[in-house]
Amino acid sequence: MLIKKAIIFFCVFYQAVAFSQNVSKQIKKAENSSKNYSYVNTIEIYEGILRKTKGVSEEELQRVKLNLAEAYFFVKDYNNAEKYYNEVLKSSPALKGEDLKAYKRYAQVLSGNGKHGESAQVWKKFTELQEQDKRGIEFSKLYANLEPLTRNSNSYRIEYVGINTASPDFSPAFYKDGLVFVSSRNKNNAVKRVFKWDNSTFLDLYYLEDLKILGKEESNASIGSGGQNSGATKPKTAPDKLGSDYYTPPTPNDANTIGHTGSELINGSKNYEEQSIIDVKKFSKNLNSKYHEGPCTFFHSGERILFTRNAIGGGGIFGQKKEGVTRLKIYSAIKTGKDWSEIKELPFNSDEFSCGHPTMSFNDDILFFVSDMPGGYGGTDIYASRLVNGEWQKPVNLGGTINTIGNEMFPFIDEGNGLYFSSDGHPGLGELDMFYCKVDVKTLASIGKIRNLGAPLNSNNDDFGIITDPNRNLGYFSSNRKRGGADDDIYKFTRIGAAYGCRDLIVSVNDADSRMPIEKVKFEYKLVSGKGPVENVTTNAAGTVKLCLEADQSFKFKFESDGYIFQEEEFSNIDASDFEPSRIEIYLKKEVVVPKEEPEEESKPKKQRVLVQKRTTTDNTSNVFRGVITGGENNEPMSAVKVKFINKCTGEVQEMYTKKDGSYEFRRDLNCDYELVATKDDFGTSSEIIEKAVKRTLFGKKTKPTFSLNLFDTKLYKVGDVIKLESIYYSSDQYKLRDYSKRDLDKLIATMKRYPNMIIEISSHTDTRGNAWDNLRLSQKRAQEVEKYILSKGISKQRIKAIGKGETEPLNECSDGVQCTEAEHQRNRRTEFKILTIEKN
Repeated sequence: MLIKKAIIFFCVFYQAVAFSQNVSKQIKKAENSSKNYSYVNTIEIYEGILRKTKGVSEEELQRVKLNLAEAYFFVKDYNNAEKYYNEVLKSSPALKGEDLKAYKRYAQVLSGNGKHGESAQVWKKFTELQEQDKRGIEFSKLYANLEPLTRNSNSYRIEYVGINTASPDFSPAFYKDGLVFVSSRNKNNAVKRVFKWDNSTFLDLYYLEDLKILGKEESNASIGSGGQNSGATKPKTAPDKLGSDYYTPPTPNDANTIGHTGSELINGSKNYEEQSIIDVKKFSKNLNSKYHEGPCTFFHSGERILFTRNAIGGGGIFGQKKEGVTRLKIYSAIKTGKDWSEIKELPFNSDEFSCGHPTMSFNDDILFFVSDMPGGYGGTDIYASRLVNGEWQKPVNLGGTINTIGNEMFPFIDEGNGLYFSSDGHPGLGELDMFYCKVDVKTLASIGKIRNLGAPLNSNNDDFGIITDPNRNLGYFSSNRKRGGADDDIYKFTRIGAAYGCRDLIVSVNDADSRMPIEKVKFEYKLVSGKGPVENVTTNAAGTVKLCLEADQSFKFKFESDGYIFQEEEFSNIDASDFEPSRIEIYLKKEVVVPKEEPEEESKPKKQRVLVQKRTTTDNTSNVFRGVITGGENNEPMSAVKVKFINKCTGEVQEMYTKKDGSYEFRRDLNCDYELVATKDDFGTSSEIIEKAVKRTLFGKKTKPTFSLNLFDTKLYKVGDVIKLESIYYSSDQYKLRDYSKRDLDKLIATMKRYPNMIIEISSHTDTRGNAWDNLRLSQKRAQEVEKYILSKGISKQRIKAIGKGETEPLNECSDGVQCTEAEHQRNRRTEFKILTIEKN
């Protein structure tokens, strides 16, 4: 019996050891499968392990679940991804290194599943662990109040178009009278091509010849109309992933794209059928190959195409044939007869990184595309390359305003140089959202803020591949909102309201002297353009009121209250945030009545008559001192400026506020010096001495006091003002100051001495001729030459910041390749002065 028990124990122990060894092998196999981007196979192995957990250690179990969550994340099955992320991360495991990204992906999964509040908390956790990635801060702010992105949802009508199938259909491009788009529908193919990432079929370009057909679809082509298109509502997920290799972590430009045909373990990928109700055809026999093709873009003549394709060769992935999936590259082709020929790579393609998602500017001279090339901001960035004399120039990254630590993809440039793109790095409703900004095609710099298009163009799912007109009146885009996962479809939109929702503004009205709020102040506002009605508003007991103003507009406010000076203010929300309210603080000045000097009466005491006589002259107007206060960019008269006129002999202070025309008026004793002090909120305080009007002859004999009645002009400055001195120019390729430039600099120096706390930035600019790097160095020398001269006049070095900006900010159209006169070029060779700091009232 003892021997029998020993044999049974040994057998059980051996089986346990064997099972444990088998689990380790299975885990290793799954990890290798994941490294090769075969996520469907990875999921099947891990799910098999979880069905038989006997003998699996807790540490191994946690690792399996985390890796399984990651695999589901990459195939866009966010329901299952959330399940396993939650099981692992709720216990706050001690993750390190790349594993910390699980928190970021979990946050993305939660927002993709519509759980924005929970997503905000996970984003905060991720930010605590990965301090260099600040996305969580902005996402948490948005998720605290999603209303700004949904308030404009009635401005667009969204229609599901009848060219969609159960396969991925996405990234439309205008071509002639129709659309060319990307799809993996391949039922007629003799050989079925399957991408191992998620068992998806490979992508080709398809063509709908006449867009007018989309206006004649049956009712089941509209969202919510019932029929085959109103069925399953699975989670959602993102669009197409690019390239794949074995030596860098996958990014959205490293995986090859969308669509699954076959694993029952992936939500919504099995036994789903949907047929196009509109006939489309393959776009080209020559362009479509055994690799992925698309997205694409066309030159406006329609005779040249740029398209994305998996690179041919390049080594492939370990264990695959040479022609296996590798990096994405951009190719060009020319229309020849009924098809396309002369297919060739663009010169900046590389086997070391991917390039894809091309879109051409309206003038056919700038290509915008996506790449994960080294030196970017995140996973994938948007780049631009100019076409100069038939040659593609070195790509330029569009910068950190557009590109983020996340992924920017699917750019489209409209006829008005408005750039659309999708991103998971800018705050959005979930997964990929679509964004917009204007681009300066000369400098390739973004103009203004990046705008989220909001609902209904964006959703909790992936939204991407938009094409539209400059006013966004009508267009098409891609989304997987219907069934989630990789089921991308094409949608049509029509704008029936404002392009953006209103933007919040909080107006606060206060007493200028006490700084306390003024309740129940009535004021009016209207568009500066004069269009639309005049709106009347009243502040609450706290002196504030919240308005929601039409986006991208300028407004004029008029404040008028008993006992206060009338005041006008202008406000523009063109660069205002969509998520956080703007604020303007209004400080109303109390009306100050300056008493008129009483005429002398014989009955008054002699002492008073002497005092009055001392302050007057035989000329009844010669002791009147008048002036005008100006300020702002256009040096316009400023009302409601507090002006003090201080007698340096007696200390007597006269005070008043300037009128609407910026004017003021005081009486003065011509035998005394006066100090003139002008103050206004947010502007630097101006203080200057008005010398006595007594003149002396050559021998020192006093003459009769006289005083000119010409207006005394005072200029106020604030932080951000640019001081423009018209004669600070240079000879071409020179950096030495001209003599007349020094005379203008003396005026600046005098201003800096009047404002002893003023700190300025000297920015020097060159014309656009010559090498850009040489121009940058030349401009730095010019800025330093100006700094040297100012320092020689006794101004502290701590008050000056000298910067050379090269040829990046021309004042006219004289860019590279543009013929200009010498005078036009000289206008760009300039130095400007911007106020960084100034003592405020």
